[in-house]
Amino acid sequence: MARKDISDKEVIEVYLLIEKENLKEEPYEILSRLTGQAKKVCYRAMERAFEREYLEYGVSLRCAWVTNKGMELYNNKK
Repeated sequence: MARKDISDKEVIEVYLLIEKENLKEEPYEILSRLTGQAKKVCYRAMERAFEREYLEYGVSLRCAWVTNKGMELYNNKK
């Protein structure tokens, strides 16, 4: 179990899924279920995505949103 096993794109996909489907589940719980990684590892991957400016948040990383830079990464076909 390592943060490196979760890509920033996977983190962004979770936040977009939450927004699209109006899910009430925590992002790290969804990410954990999708990747098979521990919730703590998923939260660290979310922090990394924030540090790289792919996410922004006001009060909590659990209710973050995807930035323009994050959308560029998500839409990148590579």
